[in-house]
Amino acid sequence: MTKDAVDTTSPPDQELVRLMWQEARDLIKRLEGTTVRRLSVQAGEYKVEIELGGYVEAAPASYSGPVAMGDRGEPARVAAVADTRVPIVAPLVGTFFGAPQPGARPFVEVGDMVEPGQTVAIVEAMKIMNQVASEHRGRVAEIAVKDGEWVEFQQPLVYLEPQEGGA
Repeated sequence: MTKDAVDTTSPPDQELVRLMWQEARDLIKRLEGTTVRRLSVQAGEYKVEIELGGYVEAAPASYSGPVAMGDRGEPARVAAVADTRVPIVAPLVGTFFGAPQPGARPFVEVGDMVEPGQTVAIVEAMKIMNQVASEHRGRVAEIAVKDGEWVEFQQPLVYLEPQEGGA
C-alpha cells in the first residue's frame, strides 16, 4: 500500500467518529426549519452526509462499512420529524431584538396571529435597525432566539403554524 492510499479495511478512529457525529448533530440543528433536504461536507478523506430521513455517516469517503451502530446493531439513523411550521428567517447577520426598544412590548409572542407584512422582530446590523416582516399568515409557534442574541443570515428567528388564507 502506498503512503497516499486510503485504508478501506479498518474502521476510522472512534474519537474522530464521535467528533464527526457531534458536528453532524450541530449541522442538523442549524438546518432545522430551512428548505435544505440534503447536505454533504467533505474534509480530506472524511465526509459527512445529512439527508432528511436518511443516514448520517462519518467515515473516510472510500470506507464502505457502517460507522456507528444503533442499539440493535443496525446503522444509527437521524430521526426526521415532519415539521409543517414556516420559518421567518434573518435577512442579514446581526443582533436580534424582539421589541422596538428595551422594556417595550414584543412585536409578537407565542400564540399571536401574524399577517403578511407584519413586523415580527428587528435585526440590528452596523447600528441600523432592520425590520423583519412575515411573508405568511400564521400563529407564532416558537420564537427561536433570545433578545440580544447574534443571528446568522437565513437563521430561523420565528416559526409560524400556517393558517388558512395565508401564503
